[in-house]
Amino acid sequence: MSNLIRSIRDRYACLSKARRATIWITLCSFLQRGLSFITVPIFTRLLTTSEYGSFSVYTSWQSVAAYVVTLGVTYGGFNNGMMRYKDDREGYTTSVMGLVLAMGAFWLLLGTVFSEQASVLTGMPLVLVALMFCETVSKAIYEIWTSRMRFDFEYKKLVAVSVLQTVLVPAVGVAFVVMASDKVLARVLGFVVVESVFGILLAGAMLKKSRRIFCAKYWKYTLLFNIPLLPHYLSQVLLSSADRIIIGDMCSPADAGIYSIAYSAGMVMMLLVSSLNATVNPWLYRKMDAKEYDRVNKIGVAILVMLAAAILIMDGFAPTIVAILAPGEYSDAMYLVPVVAASVFFIYLYLFCSNIEFFYERTSVAMVASVIAAVLNVVLNLIFIPRFGYAAAGYVTLACYVVLGVTHFLFAQRVAIERAGRPILNGRFIGLLSVGMLIASIAFSAIYPYPIARYLVTLAIVVVGVWKRKVIIEKAKEVLS
Repeated sequence: MSNLIRSIRDRYACLSKARRATIWITLCSFLQRGLSFITVPIFTRLLTTSEYGSFSVYTSWQSVAAYVVTLGVTYGGFNNGMMRYKDDREGYTTSVMGLVLAMGAFWLLLGTVFSEQASVLTGMPLVLVALMFCETVSKAIYEIWTSRMRFDFEYKKLVAVSVLQTVLVPAVGVAFVVMASDKVLARVLGFVVVESVFGILLAGAMLKKSRRIFCAKYWKYTLLFNIPLLPHYLSQVLLSSADRIIIGDMCSPADAGIYSIAYSAGMVMMLLVSSLNATVNPWLYRKMDAKEYDRVNKIGVAILVMLAAAILIMDGFAPTIVAILAPGEYSDAMYLVPVVAASVFFIYLYLFCSNIEFFYERTSVAMVASVIAAVLNVVLNLIFIPRFGYAAAGYVTLACYVVLGVTHFLFAQRVAIERAGRPILNGRFIGLLSVGMLIASIAFSAIYPYPIARYLVTLAIVVVGVWKRKVIIEKAKEVLS
């Protein structure tokens, strides 16, 4: 054991600062998402289903505001600006922060002037609308700072601040909710207070290095870079948030709360998918560059098979997961978990295929496909939620991610034929696997009333996984090497 620890320590010591930063930032991301997921059971028991649903609607609107208010300047183009203005990186950083503050002040003023319309549009009281703008600006400042830390590979500072904020947000939130009578407002304040304090402190740290909060050249570059990307950003957030907003408006906050639990449980596999994509992408680029297309196909298909199996195993434990996440009032959520979980398969298919597109520098389809899927999501939700209730949103989400995944798959295959002279992936096998996984995942909910049958099916999938473990380990080693 001591030899193993020493070996790991020696290998870590030989890593470059960039590789160390990648490892720690990835681990930090896992920790943040994990803590966020772990705290769900606490708040579902402190809040009623209606209160939890109202908070979910607020977070959905805040996700939209993050792009509408700031134009996503902290997500797209920041690194490009760092490279373009490398002689004045401190000035560029604070200038982007100044732009965010200016846009936040404009939208806060607009929301105040048209307060009644803002409340009607969002279905939230004015105080929550105002807090949403405050949180959006605070988060944007934090994102500017973290983007700069990533760019400079300052992973120690980044991890320390990120972990501290991740721990404080739920801790303060619990304290506020326990003491308050308006628990929705208290839950929101738990986020806003902590994030605002961090935003102020980090803004101060950046301003110590440069006080240049306005530069016409930097503002113009940032705006021109990000405004064309806004449809893509908004479509992504609408795909993940529009359903809860529509449910809260057309059904009830309680229904939004139940659906949010189903969505949280179903999307837990995104932790795996995000890690998979970050790990596989460098390997994929190397193999594509070496024209080893058969290896790309074999590993790509193997990952999809393993992901399908993991989703089905999680489907088997969905009732248990929902019972842990929330009390009995949310029990109906378990029937939607397999539907939402199946979406994760097509999200990964979309990510894998888009990486092939990006390798060949064909990025235009990403925006078109995302916009189509987002518009389809909103339209179908508006049609089916009033007729069939909140459960329709789960099936609409799945349908839209199927469209997104299939669109990118077809385009990636076409681009590969044009540039490599052949398709990269085995379309027939992936098609059959996708259909089989869809049918199996959706059908899983039918055996939830029969625990023995559910556990036997889940056990059978696990046994097959154990039986094929050598193949799984072999494929994993190839990618990780």
